[in-house]
Amino acid sequence: MPRLVRQIAISILSVLIMGTVNQVLADHTTNNSGPIKISPVVKEGGAAIRLSPINIIGVVPDQQPQTNATILKGRSLRLQQSDTLGQTLQEELGISNASFGPGVGIPVIRGLTGSRVRILQNGIGTHDATSLSPDHAVAIDPLFAEEIKILRGPEIVRYGGNAIGGIVDVNDQRIPEKRAKNPLSGSVESRYDTNGNGSNSAFKLNMGKDRFAFNLGGFFRNRGDTRIPGKAIDELFVEQQLGLTEIHNVSGKIPNTDSAGMGGYTGVSWIGNNIMAGMSVSHTDNRYGVPKGSHNLDPNHLDGLESILPRIRDLTGFEDIFGPQALFPNIRINMQQTRYDFKSEWYEPMRGIESISFRYGLVNYGHTEMEGGSPFTRFKNDVGEGRVEARHAALPHLTGTFGVQWINRNFSALGVETFVPPTQQQMLGVYTTQEYSLEKWIVRGGIRFEHSRVDPGANELKLRGSALPPVALPSSLDYQALSASSAVQWNPRQNTALTLTLNRGKRPPDIQELLALGPHLATRSFEIGNVQLQNETVNMVDLGLEWKSERISSRVNGYYNRTDDFIYLRNTGLVYEIDNEVIRQRCVSEVECVSIFAYDQRNAEFTGFESRVDATLYRMPRGNVLLTLFSDYVRGRFVNGDRADVPRMPPLRYGAELGLGNDLWNTALRYTRAQAQPHPGRNETPTDGYHLLTASADYQIKAGKWGDVWLFAKGHNLLNEEIRNSVSFLRNFAPEPGRSFIFGLRATF
Repeated sequence: MPRLVRQIAISILSVLIMGTVNQVLADHTTNNSGPIKISPVVKEGGAAIRLSPINIIGVVPDQQPQTNATILKGRSLRLQQSDTLGQTLQEELGISNASFGPGVGIPVIRGLTGSRVRILQNGIGTHDATSLSPDHAVAIDPLFAEEIKILRGPEIVRYGGNAIGGIVDVNDQRIPEKRAKNPLSGSVESRYDTNGNGSNSAFKLNMGKDRFAFNLGGFFRNRGDTRIPGKAIDELFVEQQLGLTEIHNVSGKIPNTDSAGMGGYTGVSWIGNNIMAGMSVSHTDNRYGVPKGSHNLDPNHLDGLESILPRIRDLTGFEDIFGPQALFPNIRINMQQTRYDFKSEWYEPMRGIESISFRYGLVNYGHTEMEGGSPFTRFKNDVGEGRVEARHAALPHLTGTFGVQWINRNFSALGVETFVPPTQQQMLGVYTTQEYSLEKWIVRGGIRFEHSRVDPGANELKLRGSALPPVALPSSLDYQALSASSAVQWNPRQNTALTLTLNRGKRPPDIQELLALGPHLATRSFEIGNVQLQNETVNMVDLGLEWKSERISSRVNGYYNRTDDFIYLRNTGLVYEIDNEVIRQRCVSEVECVSIFAYDQRNAEFTGFESRVDATLYRMPRGNVLLTLFSDYVRGRFVNGDRADVPRMPPLRYGAELGLGNDLWNTALRYTRAQAQPHPGRNETPTDGYHLLTASADYQIKAGKWGDVWLFAKGHNLLNEEIRNSVSFLRNFAPEPGRSFIFGLRATF
C-alpha cells in the first residue's frame, strides 16, 4: 500500500505541475495582450473598447431538491450554533445529540453514531477520538462554520464504510477558494450564555491582493458548571442498578462540567484563472470535565468511615483520606489537535473534465485523561488522509466523479488505562459516483471498493493481574469491503421530487472494537474487544417526498435499515474491581468497580421516519407569519433471538415552531415534545418524556459600505424541565442543561 500511495502522490504532483505551467503560459499571454484599452479615435470597422476573453467556469443549473440531504447555513445556522457540534445540529430532522456533559456533543443520525457517522472538516475527517469513546469531544468549533451539510444518499460511498450512517461535513472556508474582493474583510462574533456563565467569541479576517488570498481566525470559549433544575444523579437508577442507597449527590448544578477552549487557524491560497492551490494550519486546545458520578467510591463500603464523614467539617491534614479528590476524584480531559490541510483545484483541464481536485489532511491529535489531577491515560492519533477526485461531464446528461482515497493512521493509548495497544491502520478506497438526468428523471449511483488493514503493535492482549487470560493477536487483520448505492428521483413538476434510495454498504471493524481490553474510567466501563468481528453489512431503503409551492413546502422520509453483523457494546451485567483486578457479579468491596461491556455482533433492523412542513400563514407589509410542523422517530431492534432493543436509541419527537419576521428581523417560538423511551436496551435504563420550549429573536442593522451588525438572543429549555437524554451514556449522572438565555452580537465588515 505505501508504494501505491507514492504512485498516487507522484501523479498528483504531475497534475499540479502541468496545471501550473499552463497557468503561467496563460498569464504570459494575458499580460502581452494588455489591459482593457479605450481609444479616443475609432477606425472604420474597428471597436472602441477591446476586451480580453472571459472564461466562465463551473456554471451549474439549478439543482433539483434532494430528500436525503440537508444544508444548514445563513441565519438558521447562526441561531443554532453552540459550543458543540451535537448541540448545533440537535434540532435537525433525524439528528440527536449524544451529550457527555456540556463539553461533549456528538451527532447521532437515525440512531447511529461513533464509527458509523463520518464527521468531516472541509471534506477531510476530523480524526479525533469520538469514534473511540463517547466522552471524547469533536475537534471542531462550530462557531467557525459557514455551512454544514448532512448527507445520507448515494454520495456517502465517497467516504467509506465509516459513513454508512451518514456524513456531517463542516465547511469553514479556512483555505480561500476565491480572490478577495476587498483588501480586508471579516467578522467578529461574541455570545454569552447565562447557564454556567458561558462565553464564546470568535473572529475571522479575509485578506488578499492580486492572485493571493489569506484567511486568519481564532476563538475563545469558557464556561462554568452547568445549572440544572433538579438533582444531578438519578438516585433510583443508582439503587436499582448498583445497589447503592447512600450517594454523594448535589442539586442545582452538575459539578466538574466547566470547560475552556481556544484555537485558531491561518490559510493561504494562490488563485489563477483555472487553477488554485492552498493550505492551512490550525490548532485547537480544549479542556473539559466529565460529570461527577461517572465513577466514585462506594459510600456503603468505607469500613466504618461513612459514620465519620458527615461530621467532619475541617479536612486540614486529612485531605488524602477524606478530601473530595480522594473519595470522588474529578476526571478532566485535556485535548489538543494540530491540523495541516492542503487543497488544489484544476478547472476544465481538458474537454469533458470539469475539475480535478486534491485534498490532503495531516492531523496530530492527542488528549490526556486526568483523574484527581494526575494523568492516567494519553491518547494519540496521528493520521494522514488524502483524496484525488476528477469530476466529468462526458455526455450531455451524464455527470459524475472518479476518486481515490487513502488513510494512514497511528493510534496509541498509553498509561493506567492502556486498554488498546499501539496500532497502525491503513485504508485505500477507489470509488465512482454517477448521475444521469433526462427530463423528469434523475438516476444517481455509486460504487466503492475499500481495503483496510490493522496492524497491532502487540502479540497479545493482556491485563495486569489474573482477571482475564491473555488473548493472542494475529500479526495483521485485513478487511475488504464493496459498497454500492443508488437513487431514482422523479420530478413530475418543477417543485416536486419523489426519491427512492437503495444503499448496501460494508464497514470494517474499528480499532477499539477489535482490540479493546481494559477499564475506561471516564465512561465507567471495562471494554472487551473481539478480534473475530466481521464486516458490518447495511441494507437500507429510503423513500422520500419533497414538495414546494409559493406558500407551503413539505418533506417526508420513511426508511428501513437492515444491518447484518451489527457491532455493538453489550452490557454483560458483570462488574470489574479496578484495585483488586477481579470480575464479580456485584460490587462487594470498598474498591472502585465499573460495568463490563463486550463488543459483539447481531443482526439488527432500524425503522423510522422524518417529516417537516413549512407554511406562510399570513403576509404583512413588514413581515410574514410562518409555521413549521416537524416529527422524527427511529426504532432499533435485534432481529434474531429475543429481539432485544438496540441500546441508546432516540425517542419519538414532534413539535411546532411559530415565527414572525422578514429579511432584517425575526422572532420564533419552538415547542418540542419528546416521548418516553421505554426501549433502552438490555441492562440499560428507560428515560422519561419531556417538553422543550425555546425562543429566539434576531435583528440585522445595515451599516452600508462599513458592513452589517447582527444582534440575536435565544432562550433554551424555558420550562426548566429535567431532561435525561436517552442517547447519552451519562444520562443517569448528568441531565441536560436547565433554563438558559443566550445573547450575542455578530459584526461583518
